This record gives sequence, C-alpha cells and structure tokens, in this order.
Amino acid sequence: MKKLRGVMLGALLGWSWFGPNVSALAKDCIQVVSAGGGYAFWAAVGAGANQAGKELGIDIYFRGPPSEEDRQSQAVIANMIWDLHCKALVIAPNSPERALLVDQLNAKGIPTVYIDRDTGGADVVAVVATNNFKAGQLAGEEMGKALSGKGRVVLLREKEGIVSTEDRARGFVDGVTRAGLKVVRDAYIGTTVGDARMQAEKALTQLRGPIDGVFTPNESTTLGALLQLKKSGMAGKVVHIGFDSNKYLVDAMRVGDIHGLIVQKPHDMGYQGVYIAHRKTLGQVIGPRNVDTGVAFVTKMNMDRPEIAKLLH
Repeated sequence: MKKLRGVMLGALLGWSWFGPNVSALAKDCIQVVSAGGGYAFWAAVGAGANQAGKELGIDIYFRGPPSEEDRQSQAVIANMIWDLHCKALVIAPNSPERALLVDQLNAKGIPTVYIDRDTGGADVVAVVATNNFKAGQLAGEEMGKALSGKGRVVLLREKEGIVSTEDRARGFVDGVTRAGLKVVRDAYIGTTVGDARMQAEKALTQLRGPIDGVFTPNESTTLGALLQLKKSGMAGKVVHIGFDSNKYLVDAMRVGDIHGLIVQKPHDMGYQGVYIAHRKTLGQVIGPRNVDTGVAFVTKMNMDRPEIAKLLH
C-alpha cells in the first residue's frame, strides 16, 4: 500500500512516476491507468492490480489523471507504455479516443484490457466492469422498496458523457419507474465533491414540493450530495441511495444519514484486469469479452456481515 499511495499522490500532484529503475526493468510489466484519482475506488483498483502483479511476479505501473474530466492527462499517462516497454495495458478509459491507442498497441502485439467501463470502438481483449445498467436498476428497485412504491425522487448525476455513471442513471430511472416512483428532478452536479455539493444545493432548492428520495451514481456525487443534505437538515429524512464507499460514507450509513450504497468490487477489477492481460501476453485464449465483477446493496442492516464488510473501504 505504501507504493500505491505514492503512485496516487504523484498522480494528484502531477508528478512523473515510473516505479523503480525503469531503464533496467528486472521483470515484465503491465501498465494500469485509472480514469481519475483521489478517491477510494481508484485506490482499491490499484491495490487489486498490485496484488495480481505480486502473485504473477510482474511489475505494475499504476497511475491516473487528477479527475475523470482530464482526458488529456490520461492520454499522456497511457502513452507512457511505449517508454515503459510494458507487455500490456489495463485502463479505465475516460474518453472514446483511447481506442486510437488500443489500435496502435494491437499493431505491435500489445493487448489492452478495459476496466470499469467501455467507451466503445476499441478492439480490447476484455472489459472487466460492473454491469452498470443493472446496478442502477438495483438502486431503483431498492428505492422503491424503501418508499413502498410511492414517492418523489431526485437523480443527481455526475457529468454528461461518462458512460459508467450514465448507464447507472438510466438503470435507476428504469428501476424507480417500474417501482411506481416519480423522478421529479434530474440534474448533473459535477465530478468533484465540491462541485457536487454546490450543484446539489442548487438542484434541491429549485424543487417545488417535498422529496422522498435521492440517488447519486458514484463516490463524488454521493459525498457531495450527502454534505448538502446534512447542511440542509435532510440527511436521514429522505432515502439517499448512493454508489461506492469510503470511510465517511460507511460511517454516514451506520448512523442512518444514508439509507444504502451500491458497492462495486474495484479491487476485483484491477486484479482480474491484470490477470487477463497477462494471460493474453502468454497467448492463452480469453473467455467472454465482458466480465461482470458484480455489486452488493449495503445497508445498516447487513454492513457488518463478513462477506459485506470486506467490500467496504
């Protein structure tokens, strides 16, 4: 974890980090690139990738841009693979333009595995990710149960064009609609916690009439919305279902400020992504292109079960 923290800190501060002695690599390497940085989700992806590398005896070079909006930085980081001379790339693409790099790597016999999302148009070995539409549907279904099929709910999205959270939002709308609820506000609130809090305040104050539930489709929107709900005295009074986890969100769920969290398995994404990429470099046949790592719906009632607690971070 010490090495991982150094990588993520370097990413956030804009440092160039390549790991030890890149000019004379002792082992094969795989580059792993996140879509953003600074959140527990991406740290867990890196931890999974590093664990796989340790088991396989290969170096893992993990880095990501400061935010998911920073497409240029991700492009620069991903293109470092040419200098690193790694045998494979594992990446959570934050732009469809990554397909161009995938084509270039394929021409050199270097495989690519997508994790967390598929931005389309790329001939990748596999996509290791949550089935985001189904995860959103699950959130909608659980919202329906919590509100007994009646109520007004708000959807606070991240940013237009981020395929993973947009799929979750579409799934949520489908789930709550079938559950009998009404979406009375659908707004984008940004990719950072600060922006999310401020935009959530605007979205909620513009409402006409009371609301019964709020859904937020990722870690930053869930944090931002929670801060605003607490500020306005609404936390715990409306059913807030969020996405992903960190210590602050878990503590909020324990005291009832958050009803529940859709928790992904980012560690598995990093871990399986590296293993699949490594197998491809050995010439092995890879199975299904789409690998669903699954989710769990976590509440105060089940959060301490061993199989659930290990998913929280």
